[in-house]
Amino acid sequence: MAIRDGGAFGLRTVRGRSATKRRRERIEDPMRGSVKRNLLLATAGFAGGLIGALWMMREPMEPLTEAALAAARKRWQAAGLRDYDLHYRMQGDDFDVKVRGGIVTEVLRNGRPTRTQNARLYGVDGLFDILAEDLDNLHNPSGPFARRGNVVVMRVRFHPELGYVERYLRSTGGVWRGAPSEVLSLTPVR
Repeated sequence: MAIRDGGAFGLRTVRGRSATKRRRERIEDPMRGSVKRNLLLATAGFAGGLIGALWMMREPMEPLTEAALAAARKRWQAAGLRDYDLHYRMQGDDFDVKVRGGIVTEVLRNGRPTRTQNARLYGVDGLFDILAEDLDNLHNPSGPFARRGNVVVMRVRFHPELGYVERYLRSTGGVWRGAPSEVLSLTPVR
């Protein structure tokens, strides 16, 4: 096979190969596929992040502060609900909790009984304790949120009259991920 100079454009063609192969050799760029793939991945990542941010901010929530938590606990205590059924979702799991006389008597996780050392953590008071622990961890220099440059955002919505946690989102590392919690229903039992 003889190689011939392509003239002004510096293209080289090889005699003895088909015209299609010669065209492919001139057009193919080893970086072309990876650029397209990277652009597609970047676009998908941006779209996913945008959808996630819009989903997270779909309703009004306030920043979680010690004052907001204390006010919500006070409303909950003033409501005096000691018998209730609670259904909530936390990190993808559904919890059904029965509280009688202020004591958690039954906990179902995804429809199955849950063995636990401290059932109290699954009631409204336990959810308050989880939020208080997150606030403590936020200010603890050696706590789980203490990585250098780590951004932690905690947003919450409390029931306006009863004070229980309706929705809670914690984002760590500047990415909307973490511990989403949402109370789906709280039914007083009489």
